[in-house]
Amino acid sequence: MSSSTESALFEELGAMMIISTSLQDQCPDENWKEADKTELQSFITAEQQIIPSIITAIQSGDRHSRLIATIKTRRMLEILPSRVCIQPVINSGLVPYVVEMLSSEDTKLRVEAAWCLSNIANGTSKQISTVIDAGATPKLVAMFPTDDSEVQEKALWALGNIGWGYAGFRDTVVKAGGVKPALDVLDAPQNYTEKVRNMAAWALNRYLNSRPGAELGFEVTSPMIPILAKFLRGPEDVSWGTAGLAVKALDRICDSESAAELTIATGILPRVVELCTTGDSDLREKAIHCVAQFTAGNEACTDAAIEAGCLDAFKACIRHPLATIRETAWLAASNVAAGTLTQAHALLNAGLLPILVAVVRDKQEAENPRKEATWTLANLVHTALAHPELVDPIIEGGCIEALSDAMVSHHVKTQSLALESLQKLLSIESRSQIKIQELLKAADGIARLRALWYGEFGSSQRSEVGRTAHGILKDYFPDFVRRARV
Repeated sequence: MSSSTESALFEELGAMMIISTSLQDQCPDENWKEADKTELQSFITAEQQIIPSIITAIQSGDRHSRLIATIKTRRMLEILPSRVCIQPVINSGLVPYVVEMLSSEDTKLRVEAAWCLSNIANGTSKQISTVIDAGATPKLVAMFPTDDSEVQEKALWALGNIGWGYAGFRDTVVKAGGVKPALDVLDAPQNYTEKVRNMAAWALNRYLNSRPGAELGFEVTSPMIPILAKFLRGPEDVSWGTAGLAVKALDRICDSESAAELTIATGILPRVVELCTTGDSDLREKAIHCVAQFTAGNEACTDAAIEAGCLDAFKACIRHPLATIRETAWLAASNVAAGTLTQAHALLNAGLLPILVAVVRDKQEAENPRKEATWTLANLVHTALAHPELVDPIIEGGCIEALSDAMVSHHVKTQSLALESLQKLLSIESRSQIKIQELLKAADGIARLRALWYGEFGSSQRSEVGRTAHGILKDYFPDFVRRARV
């Protein structure tokens, strides 16, 4: 190609470049973007085909024509709604030609081809099948190793879209070796740009985001664990967003006991706990959710989380402005409360009971965090049934008053948890039973039980909440079962 032709090509490419909205960038001029949509819509015929000039150019052997036509196709796929533009590309038989470009020696053409396939693979299962059937998966994997960061990024993006959502498609990517490129990036993050590291962590999450019952097997996920652990201890220039994706991947893997135990063995759990107090809310939420996986595990997993300092992290998260973070912190704490006597004592010794009681009693707290806090208290009560030495500390800590206040919550689960806990505590045949009855009366508990039985606070006599309230009155406060005569 002559220098003048090359110059003309790059001038044309420069005029046509568009920054990917899927990568969360913005077009510099919204008016230009709207005008561009009109042009892109003209690429699709009334017969739901791509216009002949683009088809001919993509099928040609001329580099200039193929590149310009592929960029036009990519722009159309990137900007127009998927339901409008993906099927015409497939109908026109262009997918096999675009897949063929992945093996081109022309770096720019390979990038544009992978970019096109990323968008097509973001369509329906049938449309994704077209990409797979054309042989895209092994060719995308074969684009690694490469030193070109744009090739790396677009190949990972395409593989992530192909391997997401449908277990069969995901397994196709796994069998083709598609997990390895993402792991290679995270294993040596210093060799890659932050964009590529972010895309690798994102792709890994796509493979792990399976429907229940279709999760990746431990033989596939176990090699991910030491790499993710190493990455989370890695370069300081890793963004919070990328670190959050790595934590989220670890969270998804540790849904199994074997994976959780292997993760603990890497020694990474204290680092994940540390991330629960980071300044970035999104990373903080992902980290606390990951820790909750360990507190929900077996005794050893919960002990490991406690030893890693999770209880202090919970205290920090419980005070966070975001309700979702407070909710997840209480979810994780409730798992500890449901554990062994030693774990329950650790929760009490960490000073969580006064905070717990205050949150359960706080009518201004958002419903979901308050519900999870009530669940934590309910689990603590349940543990106390097996270990009576816990009863007095939780009663003296304000448990009865908190459960009385929880009865007037607008959340039926919070009401139910409060009633079940009161029922358990009142069933303890000891001097504590009389004390509990007196405390409940003093905390306006009788009036609230009657209100639940008679249909106030959103309950009714026929509801489970109403029946439970009636049962408590009948068994422990029989003088207050009937309505007062007017």
